[in-house]
Amino acid sequence: MRVGELAKQLQVPYRDVRYVLEQGVLPAGVEQNPGRGEHRDLDPSQSFWLAIVLMLKRNGVRVPDAQRVADFAREGVRGVTQNLNWEYPFNPFAGQFETENQWYVDIGDMKYIRLVTTANPSVEGLYAFPWSVIGTRKAANDAVPVVTLRLDLTGLARMMAT
Repeated sequence: MRVGELAKQLQVPYRDVRYVLEQGVLPAGVEQNPGRGEHRDLDPSQSFWLAIVLMLKRNGVRVPDAQRVADFAREGVRGVTQNLNWEYPFNPFAGQFETENQWYVDIGDMKYIRLVTTANPSVEGLYAFPWSVIGTRKAANDAVPVVTLRLDLTGLARMMAT
């Protein structure tokens, strides 16, 4: 997928995509400076990662924070789906967008982050993992955020699958 196609798919201004890329916020495997006149072609996993950053930016999250959230989502979803085997076929960071469950990333007070899903086979309904500090793997056991922003990974995956 080209950058312009991604912007159109997400209904974000093309300039926002260019701004993010110019800031050096790039998904793994994407060159910082492609040759003059060359287009950036993103694979599905790169597109999904960048889509998270762009959607958060569109909703007022600073780009460096959005990058940390996208990294957390990539590690968290992969860990749960692949290591815990809760929903192995769902791995949007590998281009596998089909899911029967709901997947979210919650951001609390712009300091904390957690994964929330309905994929836990032992729990009916939403299961929220514990909060951790954004950008670290440090648990935030006492965190009680007042403002929570929820990113719908399932909705984003469906949007990216079309």
